[in-house]
Amino acid sequence: MRATFGYLFTFISCFTSSVLAVQTIKVQGSDFVNSVTGARFQIIGVAYQPGGSSGFEPGSDPLSNSTVCLRDAAIMQKLGINTIRIYNLDPTINHDECCSIFNAVGIYMLLDVNSPLPNQSLNRGDPSSSYDSDYLTRIFGVVEAFKNYPNTLGFFGGNEVINDDPSGGIIPPYLRSVTRDLKNYISKHVSRPIPVGYSAADVRDILADTWEYLQCALNGDKNDMSRTDFFGLNSYSWCGDASFQSSGYDVLVQQFSNTTVPVFFSEYGCNKVTPRIFTEVESLYGPQMVPVMSGGLVYEYSQEVSNFGLVVLNDNNTASLRQDYDNLQSEYNKLNVTLLESGNSTAATLTPPKCTSNLITSQGFANKFSIPPVPPGGQKLIDNGIANPNQGKLIPLPSSNNVPEIVYASNGQIIQGLAIKPLPADDSNTPTDQNTSGSATTSSPSGPSATKKGEAAGRSRGELGSVLGLIGCVVFMMAVL
Repeated sequence: MRATFGYLFTFISCFTSSVLAVQTIKVQGSDFVNSVTGARFQIIGVAYQPGGSSGFEPGSDPLSNSTVCLRDAAIMQKLGINTIRIYNLDPTINHDECCSIFNAVGIYMLLDVNSPLPNQSLNRGDPSSSYDSDYLTRIFGVVEAFKNYPNTLGFFGGNEVINDDPSGGIIPPYLRSVTRDLKNYISKHVSRPIPVGYSAADVRDILADTWEYLQCALNGDKNDMSRTDFFGLNSYSWCGDASFQSSGYDVLVQQFSNTTVPVFFSEYGCNKVTPRIFTEVESLYGPQMVPVMSGGLVYEYSQEVSNFGLVVLNDNNTASLRQDYDNLQSEYNKLNVTLLESGNSTAATLTPPKCTSNLITSQGFANKFSIPPVPPGGQKLIDNGIANPNQGKLIPLPSSNNVPEIVYASNGQIIQGLAIKPLPADDSNTPTDQNTSGSATTSSPSGPSATKKGEAAGRSRGELGSVLGLIGCVVFMMAVL
């Protein structure tokens, strides 16, 4: 009887333990692309850091509470995003439930490897004092913690470390060293290439130099490991009902027109005019910018003291959508997903410029490309891996997809039947024409649309895997009973 129960448990497990995963994203020239279908991937995302950087403490982070993640993933899925950015992470704790939830709803993760805690970021005033083996252990730990999640889109090796002319004179070589070390670690300890990039401050007099310094290739080698894989820009120049020209977006497009790596807004969403109306979305994902830019992340998901939030997270664990959420959702619903997924035939054939001093135009900005060597003890970490790494993995979803907390629409009414809707066949989330907040009493709203390109092939693969798994379970049971 005991053996029979064991077999029965195995049989049941065949139907309950399967975990669908999104298809990984890779860099192809100046585009992000789906590694299976080849479809172009445009970032439609939000910054996700409840509590802000000042609220970060070891032992918890935005991806450590599955109940909160379930609620926020459901809200984000309705919004229509496909990517979140998380700034401060504790690589020593478990993130499996949260990352599996976001994976299930087709949302990717861009992860910062640094934190505001001591010895966990570069000191922009004296980078040599902070670039050591302890720092490398920290950032490699983030890689280890998130490398096995297929929805890990990439890692930010730095965020606004260069923020003025003086820092532009000393920081750039260290950013290339950090990029090199991260990419070498990934190449030795991760089963797939995960892109590593940088998030830049919108300091216009040194922005072009920052981009040129990081995207060029040492000795003209496009496989140079110190070369950034992507370039993010934190830009807040479009305020209220601005335009492509008045916001300076036209200047940015011209500046990045010959980029050889994906460029996107790692933060955007000026709040000088409130509520925000997000008219820049139509431009960012329209024909003037799509050929050059790869989308962007709205700042930010939760309402903090800086007044950029889409959602208010109340003290009693309820959440309230703001008018900003409704306005952003309305703009997302206008997007042409087919256009966004269309490939760029020239993106993969671009050759990065060779790193030379004549790329740099600002006086005082670093124009030498002799980057610092790996610090003492660092190469051993790269070769052998860090000690006792915490490695995450996808796990089955909770038994219920329903959100237990109360979520209020912007009109104050309770949103009924809020739940995550796992997407089939390795799909990523995209906007729909549904208004989450406008009909707060709807009990079972239609689900979000999934990525269309390659959908049939992906579904066939997913269904085939399920069928084969079922056949395997049946064969096993026939053999043992």
